[in-house]
Amino acid sequence: MLNRFAVALGAGLASALLFCVTAKGTPMAMAMAYLTPLPIMISALGWGIDANLIASIVAGGVVAGVIDLGSGGIFWLTIALPATLLSGLAAANTLNPFDRATPPARPFRADLGLLAMVAAGLGASVSAGALGVMIFINGGFSKAVAAFQAMLEPTLSEAMGGGVGLPEDLGAADIARLIVRYAPAAIAASTALMLLVNLYAAARVVQLSQRLNRPWADIPTNYKLPALLAVAAVAATGAWAFAPDPYNPFAAALSAPLVVLFAFQGLAVLHALSRRAPGRIALIVALYFAFFLAPRWVGSALALIGLAESVLSLRARQAHPPVSKMN
Repeated sequence: MLNRFAVALGAGLASALLFCVTAKGTPMAMAMAYLTPLPIMISALGWGIDANLIASIVAGGVVAGVIDLGSGGIFWLTIALPATLLSGLAAANTLNPFDRATPPARPFRADLGLLAMVAAGLGASVSAGALGVMIFINGGFSKAVAAFQAMLEPTLSEAMGGGVGLPEDLGAADIARLIVRYAPAAIAASTALMLLVNLYAAARVVQLSQRLNRPWADIPTNYKLPALLAVAAVAATGAWAFAPDPYNPFAAALSAPLVVLFAFQGLAVLHALSRRAPGRIALIVALYFAFFLAPRWVGSALALIGLAESVLSLRARQAHPPVSKMN
């Protein structure tokens, strides 16, 4: 018990430290801050959900003490709590995670698709919550955009004074509206991606330490999203494109993480289908290189493949090809 508490305390301190380094504002500090959920998730997968909860509370308290109470609350709501919920679900052996008794005959095992959907839901909740708070504080969507404009004007003036050119027909109000339109999508997608990347890294770390209490899942074949989620993704993307303000930013907060999930599924499909292809390594390297050069277009193509997989089950068709009958 003492060992579990010590691990949880250390994980909470490490997570808080990673978050606090963002105050430096350097690229390295921001990259390290992206790993903020990792210690909390390691504590969950290696030492249980009680250690996970302690690490989360400790991290939030340390950030509140080192920076301020508001920063501690924001950190806990947007990073520590989502990390706790997702890793707690991944670590759960039963529907009652506090049950130390022998697991039932059919223990609860969160599959990869479910974990991905929970991460997307958490990312959408963080983004939509922040947008809702902004609208509430400013008394409406239009006033929130105006407040963004007032906040951006000094930064824009400094940037233009430093030689950063902007189109003459693009004013601060236009930039503020673009931020309001695209920031919810960026926040939701990056939060979901951060949670999934850190969960994968945490599982690998715990596996290497031989504390992972379940077999490692083969991601290319076990990462599956339901067809109903594909319908939701298409509907949310359509609402983002065509719904009026202030509804489209909320639709964006739902659409973006779902697109990320289906892009991952498209990537899993290509990994799985190429396993028997000659020159597979070169093909995979070329795919990642193309994504690095043109992430928008390659990512969109991967998302479309992921959507097709949920509807057509491409991997299952390869595993069980139709048998031709001769008359």
